[in-house]
Amino acid sequence: MLCIFFAGCTAAPLRQARKAFYSGQSAEAVNALSEAKNFPNRDRLLLFMEKGLILHHLGRYEESANTLLKASELMEKQEIISISQQAASFMTNEWITDYKGEYSERLWVHTYLMMNFLLLRKYESALVEAKQSLKILEKHPEPLSKDHFTRALIALCFENFRQYSDAYIEYKKIAENLPDPSPVAPRIYEIGMNLGFREEAEKYKKFIPPDIPSILNSQFSILNSELVLFVSIGSAPEKISGSIIIPPSIRFSFPQYEDKIADDAQVSLAGAETPPFSVTTHIGNVAKASLQDRAAKIIAKETARAAMKESIARAVEHKNEGILSVLLRMAFFLMEEPDTRCWETLPAYLKLFRFPIQPGKHRLKAVIYQNGIRKDIILPQFSLSAGQKYYYQIRINSGSAIGN
Repeated sequence: MLCIFFAGCTAAPLRQARKAFYSGQSAEAVNALSEAKNFPNRDRLLLFMEKGLILHHLGRYEESANTLLKASELMEKQEIISISQQAASFMTNEWITDYKGEYSERLWVHTYLMMNFLLLRKYESALVEAKQSLKILEKHPEPLSKDHFTRALIALCFENFRQYSDAYIEYKKIAENLPDPSPVAPRIYEIGMNLGFREEAEKYKKFIPPDIPSILNSQFSILNSELVLFVSIGSAPEKISGSIIIPPSIRFSFPQYEDKIADDAQVSLAGAETPPFSVTTHIGNVAKASLQDRAAKIIAKETARAAMKESIARAVEHKNEGILSVLLRMAFFLMEEPDTRCWETLPAYLKLFRFPIQPGKHRLKAVIYQNGIRKDIILPQFSLSAGQKYYYQIRINSGSAIGN
């Protein structure tokens, strides 16, 4: 069928790249996408997203940023709806249309751009992407409300330019969407007190964990030097097909994310005396909320498509074209396949850790525990002066942990 042909053409280079990536062969994964010729325009966004993320975990941050900027540019162009594509999809399915990404995926393009630019020490470019991220968060606040990682990253970008009022707003939004605001309470308290919002800041004092040293009489800690870790864990759930069949031959199809339990991991810094600031985004939960947010539009289009196909089939029946009618109904039934395209190299969890450290030269070790197994990653030696930050990213897949 036409939809199966589309899916097959799309899947070949992407499937090869994804398999190589999760097999620990990231360089081969990039090559699979770089060498893909005549890549269909309808899947070009997926190409840029997958390739950009893989390059990120290879430590090729400049190339990753350039690739993800292409994704960002394409997303802007896709805001213009193709009437011809939409009309064709009524007779076939959504595979024929350009993949535009879920709201969450479009946000994470800018999230990875922020990380790339911070790792490259291009702080102004990171701030630009932070503001782009805010536009998407403001447009889709409810489904993206639990992306705490991106919010914290945006706040970090503001802090880099001493824009503490903006950072304060982002930390408060994270607190509002957490069942327990403890992870961000110290940040809100410190910044709030520094800005003069004493009454408001005092409300978060009771949520500051007891194992964090007293900050009441200490130097304003957001000015301290830090090690900032971006940690990706596991693999996000994939989209699968869901269907409802109404006899004799009407089929409603819809995409849904698989139920997948991902193994989390604990990350610490050997010898660290002060607990880190840390927040986590559960990628699957945010992706599901994002897809659910547009469920009404999916159902409406599916209903219209089913009604049109049924009308065509009945019109053929009325002309006493029995065999043709049966074949037509069979074709419509098989053609009704949901669009299960998605960004498959995303992790299951994104974690942000900020460890306060003293200025000077450092050779540190990140300690990772997953399923009772310890993995150590020795960070490159680096030097920091007062107030500076050192950025590093780690990807943890089953049985392996790689840093850059």
